[in-house]
Amino acid sequence: MTDAIDPRLLRRAAEQAAEWYLDQREGLDAAQRARFLAWLRQSPLHVSEYIGMARLHGDLGAAAALDALDTAELADLAATERAVVQLRPLLPRAPSAAPVRRAGTPWWQQAIAAVAVALIGGAAFLHEAPAPMDVYTSAGEVRDVALDDGTLLQLDRASAVAVRYDQAQRRFELLRGGALFDVGRDPARPLRVGVGEQVLEDVGTVFDAHRRADGASVAVVSGEVRIWTGEPAATQAEALADLRAGQYAEVAGGRLAALERRADLAQHTAWLPADIHFEHSTVAEVARRFAIYGGTPLHIDDAALAATRISGRFHARDPEAFVAYLGTLPGVRVQRGADDIRITRKL
Repeated sequence: MTDAIDPRLLRRAAEQAAEWYLDQREGLDAAQRARFLAWLRQSPLHVSEYIGMARLHGDLGAAAALDALDTAELADLAATERAVVQLRPLLPRAPSAAPVRRAGTPWWQQAIAAVAVALIGGAAFLHEAPAPMDVYTSAGEVRDVALDDGTLLQLDRASAVAVRYDQAQRRFELLRGGALFDVGRDPARPLRVGVGEQVLEDVGTVFDAHRRADGASVAVVSGEVRIWTGEPAATQAEALADLRAGQYAEVAGGRLAALERRADLAQHTAWLPADIHFEHSTVAEVARRFAIYGGTPLHIDDAALAATRISGRFHARDPEAFVAYLGTLPGVRVQRGADDIRITRKL
């Protein structure tokens, strides 16, 4: 675990990185370049945020602007980065050996490798065959698992899920604890989650499910989930509730015990980690992930922008860093309303 960083520092670093990125594209004079390098040396967070900004834009060449920092200096900065979460499995580290620069490799590519943990964090994405497998977490671990159909599981602490896919359906059994299901679209194979005596039926949505001693709880972030008592195809099965985005329900003893039509999703998903890690995801998908954590609703109104794919890491409880990044994209306008933030194209 790492110490938490003040969200205000994260927001400011993200904003500064976005400003420097835009300035670099327009060109820096000698005085500006000196100030840029001085800013980088102030904090390892500045280095990771700037390279992260270049990586999000798919503009790795922009990192060449850091040439005045040598690889050893950058590695030292990366090693002191408080926001770093180590990748699993941990790689052995030489006691005091300086990084070796390989001939013919641009230094900034080595720089990205040196701070990669600050860019993509500790997400344990497992690109394994989707069936069968069992996924477990310990009492102090939250784990991400990406499946081949595009479904992403985030397991809560001390949880276990059995994954059983076949040609007809995608099936999960929540054996203990809970998980967030970000369901990949596959209309030919419905996705069902068994939680004790209950079965959750879903097609293409995001929802949180936790197993309880006498039943289950379900919070729907987007899409729709139907709660059944028993298998949907069984003659005695009963549909207890159809939950839509923003709703929460508890089932106990085979009956609906609680229903919140305007649920506090942030409260029901408070167990989620503080960072959002993603690889080659669309802007719309990342915005949807932020919705899980509550806060000001973020709407992507432009279809082309919504479909743009990006990779990196954002601090989930501070969506301003993501909004700041979107504001650096060409032709994009950020409109802040009283109740939401809308991302549109400039006219």
